[in-house]
Amino acid sequence: MIRAILFDLDGTLSFMDNEEFMRNYVGLLVPRFSHLYSPDKFAKQLMRSTDLMVKEPKPGRTNLQTFFDDFSKAVGISFSVLWPIFEEYYEHDFPNLEYLVEANPEGEKVVETALQQGYLAAVAANPVMPLKAIKERIRWAGLTPEQFKVIPSIEEFHFCKPHPGFFSELAETLAVEPTQCLMVGNHPVEDLAARQVGMKTFLLETGVAAAAETDYRGDLSELTELLLLGNL
Repeated sequence: MIRAILFDLDGTLSFMDNEEFMRNYVGLLVPRFSHLYSPDKFAKQLMRSTDLMVKEPKPGRTNLQTFFDDFSKAVGISFSVLWPIFEEYYEHDFPNLEYLVEANPEGEKVVETALQQGYLAAVAANPVMPLKAIKERIRWAGLTPEQFKVIPSIEEFHFCKPHPGFFSELAETLAVEPTQCLMVGNHPVEDLAARQVGMKTFLLETGVAAAAETDYRGDLSELTELLLLGNL
């Protein structure tokens, strides 16, 4: 029996051009460190350390620790110097990226329906940003952080999608079994990886990966109907 619905953000509850968003994200971030490090080298190392964090989780280390273990060593600047600057960025600059994001008009309804039907709701976006930033992205999707029982963040989680450990950790934090979860997302690799730990999946139809193996497929309005009918 499904007890929890796990919602991806980008491409699911909200829409954006990922390349444009990342270009602006980095464009606002890098200048804050220009007094410490070459902007071009900083941007490249940011991407390298993020990639390592996603692909090579370290036992017992949070994503934040894994990122800074590599990043601080590479740039020769300590966490205690770097992190407060990142925090300033997320407090003052990151909210300015809202104009690049559009809420999925069906998102608010499907989350509200899940809650009304007695399901737990959780965010299942990749925990590569601080909690403050992910809460901001939830608001950009026309929702509120309070609607979600769990919001994975870089500070708390130890894995990223598509690592199966991410989905196991999310289920454990929700205090449910993976088999009691439905993962909802648009990415055939990152989101359907939830199947590896026994979760059911709902793949949003985007015109690609039609052959991807999933329990359900469609748009969020169709998921809302399934929730109302109790047909999961």
